[in-house]
Amino acid sequence: MEAEWVLGIAAGAIAAVSGMKIANNRTKTKKREVKEQTIMNEFIVPFLPEVMSFYQLEVLGKDPLSAVDRELLVDRIYSHSLEEEYRRFDRHEALARLQSLAKPAKNSQQELLHFLFWYLDFSNIILKDVLEPSDPLLREARLLEKQFAAWCICHEELQEDAPASVLELIHHSSYFAGVLKEIEAGVFREMMADDELRSERRGNFARIIFQAFEKKAQGEVELHAVEQFHEHYDKRYTHRNKGLIRF
Repeated sequence: MEAEWVLGIAAGAIAAVSGMKIANNRTKTKKREVKEQTIMNEFIVPFLPEVMSFYQLEVLGKDPLSAVDRELLVDRIYSHSLEEEYRRFDRHEALARLQSLAKPAKNSQQELLHFLFWYLDFSNIILKDVLEPSDPLLREARLLEKQFAAWCICHEELQEDAPASVLELIHHSSYFAGVLKEIEAGVFREMMADDELRSERRGNFARIIFQAFEKKAQGEVELHAVEQFHEHYDKRYTHRNKGLIRF
């Protein structure tokens, strides 16, 4: 029931955007404005509420990775991403990347997070043109894109020996939101696009996230998650190779 309630709130907040007139911009042609509004109506309004409900569910302490019908969501986003006209607005090859992740995203939590990161990366390009810069929806969608990257990278780093600690991160993303805001979006995009680079950086990235998480961790479960991370980090990264990690 709570999942449906949260989804309803998110849908209601975003539905108003569907009829919103794109802000005036002298550099854009009328044809471009119309196409952006079409993408907004077809690709963002129908799916963004459910994607954003991941954040709302984790605030409630629910596991968003199991509360959302991932297969249905992935199939619907994938089918719409094939629209040829969308490619004109795809600045970072986000559509091609999410298309390649669609199949594994149905069976893997990590790949689902990866898939949704690229959905948000593309969506935020359109939202930036459609919404006013001060619109809270734009700020929340930008932060959520970074959160998906953080969840995905930490999941990849910790899935073998401390997977439960990642769920705690998802439940308490507000603990490290300030750190994410300070990092440019391009840093996350670069890591998510390059498997080798992400492998090199993810240990240090996870350390940065858990340091922020640790400062606000209070409950027994939260503190145990921090302890799990430290055990993982000390075991995986020796004094010698810790110095080789770059971020």
